[in-house]
Amino acid sequence: MTTRILTASAALAVVTAVSACEPQNPPAPGAAVPTGHYVLVGIGSDTVPQRNVGLTIESDGSISGTGPCNTYSAKQTATPPAFKLGPLITTRMACSGLAGQLENRFFAAVGQADGISYQGGVLKITGPTYLTFEPGYRKDEK
Repeated sequence: MTTRILTASAALAVVTAVSACEPQNPPAPGAAVPTGHYVLVGIGSDTVPQRNVGLTIESDGSISGTGPCNTYSAKQTATPPAFKLGPLITTRMACSGLAGQLENRFFAAVGQADGISYQGGVLKITGPTYLTFEPGYRKDEK
């Protein structure tokens, strides 16, 4: 009996932890993408284990976030599942090494993206290079 109680308690803790990462506003019927905070976990076929690129989707579809070195924002000019951004506005702090390479790849990919979807807890922004996000925050946020 004690083992079952401990197992049930552990399962409840896992469900609670996972649900805390879900976007704040799940998509309404017919809506394609929930607003909220996301963290980049993949770019093309490469994983991003650093979890150092954040993305926030606002209710008007605009995006903002922080890369390894710089913050960014842009207005969405298409209706999901299409994805098209206006000019990407970024800060211009120096960013070198692997962090700079990742940030440059991310900014190029999001700037060329043409589609967005949310399915099974995964946000995908597609284009010549696809971006994969999970609900949550950059490793140094929240």
